[in-house]
Amino acid sequence: MVAGSYSKVSVSPVPLDRLWKASIDTRNLVPKLIPEQIASFELLEGHGGVGSLTQINFGEALKDLKYVKNRVETADDVNHVFKFSVVEGGDIGTKLKSCSFEIKMEPTSEGGTKTTVNMDYDTLGDSPLSQGEVEAMAGGVLGQTKAIEAHLQANPDAYA
Repeated sequence: MVAGSYSKVSVSPVPLDRLWKASIDTRNLVPKLIPEQIASFELLEGHGGVGSLTQINFGEALKDLKYVKNRVETADDVNHVFKFSVVEGGDIGTKLKSCSFEIKMEPTSEGGTKTTVNMDYDTLGDSPLSQGEVEAMAGGVLGQTKAIEAHLQANPDAYA
């Protein structure tokens, strides 16, 4: 087993409050924005907050992946931190023993939002994931944020 981590920062011109509100509504919003990647979200347990279990069903663009199940670990509206663990699907059980993501949003001095995505994982084998594999996994989370950002820029009254 090899432990690994990855971190990526993205800056958006969208104000923190709007981007956070829309990001918390990911399960309703993202399948409408990028259906070729995310076909649907299903809430399996809970109400969407801490402890909830969600299944993300992938779209046609992600042919090698069918779904992942995520458990919400943290949903902090004050500090704008959302953390979840992948508990099933994707590479869990084939390449990975565990994988978790933390998304932290902070205001920028220009009135936008700085989003940091941190990923921690443990492999099943004795090799780390390749840089490409890690970037693809974290890129999925950042891609959702970028789709939400584009939607908010095109719709100034959404999540205001």
